[in-house]
Amino acid sequence: MALPVDKRVSIKVVSANDFITAKELSALPLNSRKLLYLAISQCKKSDKEFYEYAISAKDFAEMMGIDESNIYRDGRKITGRLMGLSLDCDLYGQGYEQYGLFSKCTYKKKDGIIRFKLNPDMTNFFLNLKKDFSQPLLEDFVHMNSPYSMAIWHLMQREMHSKKPSITQTIEFDLTLEELRSVTGTESKLKQIGQFKERVLDKAIREIRDNCGVVVTYTNIKDSRTIVGFHFTAIQEHHIDEATIPEHIKRQVEEGKRRIAAEQQKRGIVPTLIPEPEELPLPEPQHHSRPLTQMEKEQYNRQTEDAEQLDIFSFLSRQ
Repeated sequence: MALPVDKRVSIKVVSANDFITAKELSALPLNSRKLLYLAISQCKKSDKEFYEYAISAKDFAEMMGIDESNIYRDGRKITGRLMGLSLDCDLYGQGYEQYGLFSKCTYKKKDGIIRFKLNPDMTNFFLNLKKDFSQPLLEDFVHMNSPYSMAIWHLMQREMHSKKPSITQTIEFDLTLEELRSVTGTESKLKQIGQFKERVLDKAIREIRDNCGVVVTYTNIKDSRTIVGFHFTAIQEHHIDEATIPEHIKRQVEEGKRRIAAEQQKRGIVPTLIPEPEELPLPEPQHHSRPLTQMEKEQYNRQTEDAEQLDIFSFLSRQ
């Protein structure tokens, strides 16, 4: 029996880094790629195997920002592209292995249900990953309108260690032109670098800002006069230069972090690792407190992640 899909967009798309750069993914159209990411996001840390999942075409369309009529019209095409998708796994120069990504991916027009199950031979790409993996949020991808944008953000998240810059942070990294062309399937398309920037890279950067709240800029990396890659700088959409923040506000932020850490420990949540001043020790854990529900944990974790930003915005709004 198929399990219902977890429809929270706050869950993560966890995969081995080798999967992100699999050349075969670049051929996937937008809606097939979205269904693929939905399937991957259903894998949980505790899973020992893949399970079959089911979702209505209506719910899939709502989750992914897709016109529902497109699903009913193209459902077979969307699932068919995924069933025909196989990945080549290099055997360190001794040959390769080829795997189908899905063991089942069907759409029944009569009941409007999409069912899917990943291939059991692909567990090393999605389950029990200890290193060399990425875990961007599913919600980053759901409203993107280009498979190029999805592929490029996934690649960027590998370099950013699945993080987004905080309000005062800047993240910098390099990507080669070869990598970018490979994940977008443009090795033999848009040969002029200006065309590639305009129709692929710049478009992806605009979608990343609109959907992920991250502003990405870049400069060319050249070998002689030839562009071979790009140096990227990523900041949050509402970035604040830390040098412009008054010292007393920085102290207030640090104090706020300590209060949050104290509250986390009080509630039995693993506290944020923040050095504690001698005059403000953390209270002992309250072992009698009840465990948080999953919904409460998600809400609390989101509030914790945004604490620094909220404190600074609060200050700025009073100026």
